[in-house]
Formats: sequence, C-alpha cells, structure tokens
Amino acid sequence: MNFIDQIVIPPSANHILLLRYIFIVSLLIFLPYLGMMMGASFFSVYFNRKGDKIHARFAKDIIEKLAITKNAELGLGIIPLFSILFIYAQLLYQANTITVSILSLSVIFFIAAFISIYKYRSGFEIESVIKSLKKSGSGKNEEAAEFEEKLVRNTTVSGKIGTTLLYIAAYLFVGSMALASSPERWPDVNNILQVLFSTATIFNFIFLLALAGTLTGAAVLFYFFKWQGGLKGMDDEYSSFVKHFGINLAFVSSIAIPVLMFFSFLFLPERALSNDVFLFIILLIALALILSNVLYMMYKNSETSYIVPVFFFVLVIFAFNIFKEETVLGNALQKQSYTVIQKSDEFEKEVKSKLVVSSGISGKEIYNTKCIACHRFDVKLVGPPYQETVPKYKGDVQKLADFVYSPTQNNPGYPPMPNQGLKKKEAVAVAKFLIDSVAAMQKK
Repeated sequence: MNFIDQIVIPPSANHILLLRYIFIVSLLIFLPYLGMMMGASFFSVYFNRKGDKIHARFAKDIIEKLAITKNAELGLGIIPLFSILFIYAQLLYQANTITVSILSLSVIFFIAAFISIYKYRSGFEIESVIKSLKKSGSGKNEEAAEFEEKLVRNTTVSGKIGTTLLYIAAYLFVGSMALASSPERWPDVNNILQVLFSTATIFNFIFLLALAGTLTGAAVLFYFFKWQGGLKGMDDEYSSFVKHFGINLAFVSSIAIPVLMFFSFLFLPERALSNDVFLFIILLIALALILSNVLYMMYKNSETSYIVPVFFFVLVIFAFNIFKEETVLGNALQKQSYTVIQKSDEFEKEVKSKLVVSSGISGKEIYNTKCIACHRFDVKLVGPPYQETVPKYKGDVQKLADFVYSPTQNNPGYPPMPNQGLKKKEAVAVAKFLIDSVAAMQKK
C-alpha cells in the first residue's frame, strides 16, 4: 500500500534486531487472543442457532468470557496487529512482494470483524435487560417482545458477519506470513488469488484452527470453572455440558497439532530452516502429545483438577510456535535484511545531508577566505586537490565537517592541516559546499 510505503523507512541493523523482539511480543499478545476469538465467535453463533436453554446460555457465556471487552479488542487485538503490520512493512522495505498489501487487507477485515463481534456480544447483554424488564412487568409486553425479536435477529446477523470476517482476516493473515517466509515465491506471486489457493496457506490455516480449538477448549475450562471462582449459577446439567465440551474440543484439536505441524514443516522453504527451527518443531510435537495425554486422562476420569495447568500449557505451545515462526522469518529474510541495512545506511546519509543547514553562513565565502590559500579543487597546492580527497567521505557532510573543525594528519604526502578556528556551523557549511561542488564537477 502506497500509504505505508510513504511512512516506512529502512531499518538499521540494530533496528531490525529490535523489530524482531517487538514482533515476538506482538504475536504473543495477538495470536492467543485471535485463537480465543475464533473459537468463541464460531461456537457462540453455532450454539445460538440451536435455541434450547443450555445451548443458548452457552452461546452467551462463551462469547462474554472469551471475547472479554471492547478494551481487550483494542489492547490485545488491534494495537498488536498494527504493530505486526508495520514490522513487516519495515522488514520487507522495497521488497518485490505483495505481502504487506495482503496483510493490510487482513487488518481491515480484522477491525470490521472485531466491531461486529463486539456488537454481537453487546446484543446478549441488552437481551438480558429486556428479559428482566418483561419479568418485572415494566413496559408493554407486546412492544418488548417485538423489540426483543428484532434485537435477536440483528444480534444473530452481527455474529455471523463478524465470525465470517474474522476467519477471512485470519486466513489472509496466515497467507501473508507464509508468503513473507518464502522469498523465492515473491517474483511469481503478484495477485491475492495465488496466496489464497497456496498449499502453504491452506495447511498453515488448518494448523491455526487446531491451535485455536485447543486454546478455546482449555480457555472454556479455565474461565468457566477456575477464573475468579468460576462461573456462577451453573447447575449440574450445564456444568457437565461445558466440561465435556471443553475437554473434547481441546483433546481433538491437540491430537491434530503434531500431524499438521509435520505437514506445515514440509512447506517451509529451505532457506528458512535451521537447527533452531528443527528444535522448536520437535518441542511443539512433544508438548502437543503430552497435552493430548493429559486431556485424555481428564476425559476418561472426568477430572477437573488439571484445568489451570492445561490452560497455561496451551499458552506455552502458542509461545513456542511463535518463536518458531519468528526464527523461520529471520532465516528466510537474511538476504532481504542485508539489502535493507544497506538502504538504511544510504538513507541515513541522505537525511544527514538534508538536515545540514548553514544558518546564513556561506560555505563558499569561508572557502575563499580560509581554504583557497592551500587548496584547489583540481590542482595540487600545499594541500591535496579536493577532487581527490572529498569523494573519500562519500557524501557524509558531518564526517567531513568534523575533520575541518578539528583536522588530523591523515595524508602522509602533505603537511598537516592547521586548525582554522572555525565554529562547528562554519565547518558544516564549508563541508557541504565542498561536497556539493565536487559532486557537480563529477557530473560534467
């Protein structure tokens, strides 16, 4: 996107290292929240359609517990998402890829999805208020019933739209990450359809669904039974339903993780592989197998004492997967990073040159009064000709100004240059004049 290209600058080597740390933190915040949002919105809309008492209550409870609040959508969703977008834009500075454009599109879909899901979640709260008013006999029951029917209809539509947009956004997000880690594909991938129907995108998205299902199941168990003493007012029938749903969902999803991890590994480009990547993959498979065994034991024995360890164990799996993804990206972008660093050095010199101001001081006048006695541009006098020495500074005005301000012996073929007693601004002005003059002569 042109807007992003205009505000992004090439990062230096230190800046790239910092970006990678921020990238990890942003993913650690965003991906678990995305996983819970995907699970909560899908199952809430699904169970809300059934209409019976238990499923209707679960549809309301799961979206309220896992989607949290509007502030959470901002702090855990939108802010880290924008951080990820701008990190990719800087790491892929002037790269021949549509990755940033696709990621930008996913951000738009995410924002629209978060708004719709928040509206869907708020609809349940308003429904509760209306039902309380109807029970108390406040207002006209016919009007209340009509308003409630309209509200339910609008809430259902918002939920379906929000969930659909969320899954589209997640698919685009996964596709852009897969493309970013495959530089060899960049020249050939020039439209979004090639990303949408990429095998790597499909398998990585299915892998994200498995992670989201595992986290959603574990989060249901944690927030319904452990967090702040658990959800109040659950009878035995509802409690049994929630428990079996959470354990079954987490168990089935965790079983799929090792298989999908293996298939997603097959689509990693060779340049992205390293010993660290292999180590993370082995750890992820081992952790997923351990988790599935614990969940099976919970299912078989109807056990709930391991709910808290299981929830944080799933978060650890998310963390290791994020470390793996960052390592893959870092390996794949080594050549691109080297190119970006070179552009950063050039950009820094250009900025320094543009920032140089003489504040009314004439560099030409200083040359004519101070320098001309020993120097010419193309003739050897007491000092060397400027056409021979100035190009060594490669356009770095500040570096030449530092030498003019405090000269040192750096050319054994000539006598040392005496200090001219210039002020720093005067040294900068004459340095800029010399560099610009030599550059103009070289163009002729």
